[in-house]
Amino acid sequence: MGAKASNQNIVVAHPGSELYGSDRMLLEDVKGLLRGNWEVTVGLPSEGPLASALREQGAKVMVCNTLVLRKSIFTLRGALGLAKDTLQGLRQMHGLLKSTKPSTILVNTTIIPLWVAYARLSGHKVALHVHESESHAPKPMRLGLSLPGTFAHRIITNSRFTNAAYFQHVPWAQKYSQVIYNGIAGPADPAPARRKIDGPLRLLYVGRLSERKGLLVLLDAVKILQLQGVDVSLSLVGAVFEGNEAFEQALTKRVDALPRPELVEFLGFQSDVWPHYDTADIAIVPAQLEESFGNTAVEAILAQRPVVASRIGGLQEAVEPYSSAVLVEPGNPQQLAAAIEKILIEWEKFRRSAKQSAVAAREVHDPELFGQRIDSALKSLLASK
Repeated sequence: MGAKASNQNIVVAHPGSELYGSDRMLLEDVKGLLRGNWEVTVGLPSEGPLASALREQGAKVMVCNTLVLRKSIFTLRGALGLAKDTLQGLRQMHGLLKSTKPSTILVNTTIIPLWVAYARLSGHKVALHVHESESHAPKPMRLGLSLPGTFAHRIITNSRFTNAAYFQHVPWAQKYSQVIYNGIAGPADPAPARRKIDGPLRLLYVGRLSERKGLLVLLDAVKILQLQGVDVSLSLVGAVFEGNEAFEQALTKRVDALPRPELVEFLGFQSDVWPHYDTADIAIVPAQLEESFGNTAVEAILAQRPVVASRIGGLQEAVEPYSSAVLVEPGNPQQLAAAIEKILIEWEKFRRSAKQSAVAAREVHDPELFGQRIDSALKSLLASK
């Protein structure tokens, strides 16, 4: 490593403390910055798995609450709390920046807009890393997510799809943007898919348990297969957002209605997902709404597993290059069931292509190269006038 420049002091702001998609990308951002000899302080809303992972890498972590744009702010209760959250967020941001005195600020995701505006207005170089694509959201929300980003000196998006969607409402800011595909660390030694399917065909879902992720559609597809006599099981790795426990109850009811409900298991959030890929046959990513990218789909490809994913947004962009992936229309359980059965029938073909796809995906999504690109983008920003 080279010597650290005296002004390579960066604050990274992030709205979560867990280890899901954008949280993992934040971790890869920070790893790249640390390898590039930045002094990194991360502002998080609370302690949690992400904070522990960041400290293990050598970053400083400070708790800093700020306004997070959620759908709830469009309710009366949410609107009443908006002013309070804004003032509290500004105070905490000011305190963090005063204590760390950074030269540069990286805001990770668009849903903490105060960070972008305050960083620019307080005289800092600021970059925004966009992981969201909310083209399905109401126009006021889309504008609320996009307009604050125009304060950024540099805007990094995680896919061509995200880039196009984000700048639909702020086209003048696109000249400050660049696309950097996510760096995704695969398993160190992936276990090849089993040669022969003995017993149930093992399906795996990894991610948030929410309706937009297509889990009810997935359970309907499992029901179709079980009614057809296909021996199939499903493991769900993930948890609901706090306050969305009603959806988990709806999932449980849907599982109870299956011909063989005992073949579905809820495993909760798991920080290490690779053992679950090792025992799975096919990964399912049945998103209902547009995804900015498809981290979990790429993880499955890196784990040498065939993938069935929705033909939608950045998720399609993420997996389309790989022969081990099958794309289906979102919200169509019959098509999803047919795709799963196709992989089962052509198992040897998909098992071989999964190994080949993993090799290609490692080159595209190499975390070290991703980190170098993030580091280079921010050093370029820091050097700019």
